Amino acid sequence: MKVIVLKVKGKENLEELDDVIEAGHTFNRGLGGWQMPKDARPGDLAIWYAASPDQDYRAYGWVSGVPCKPEGQAVKYYGTVAGVRSLIPVSRTKVAAASGFNETGVGQLAETVRDRVDDFLLAVGFPRRFVAAREVISAEVASVLR
Repeated sequence: MKVIVLKVKGKENLEELDDVIEAGHTFNRGLGGWQMPKDARPGDLAIWYAASPDQDYRAYGWVSGVPCKPEGQAVKYYGTVAGVRSLIPVSRTKVAAASGFNETGVGQLAETVRDRVDDFLLAVGFPRRFVAAREVISAEVASVLR
């Protein structure tokens, strides 16, 4: 299971994220979901990071489809997320201090948390029980999505 950080940029994206949280899933809207790494797979955990204005982590859900590259896109892939829930917002600096993830800055595209994943998840606010069982939960989610 991968942990993927999806980006929210600007007021329009923040409003869309609010709609996604309310609906519990992403919307297609012609792009095939939300921009994410091309190697994301169903059952991976997606966590939204709002770059501006607050620089905090806001929501999570489960990747529910294999990302695809829309026609005309050079680099970006888009995929769907289900089971979206809000998080108690937590600042990037707090998460970076606890996990080392994005300590010196944040990239423009979605990215995968590769190191100290447990520390990252705990810093974002997931309980220890969830962190310990995340692989089992991910496998179950992937199985349901199939």
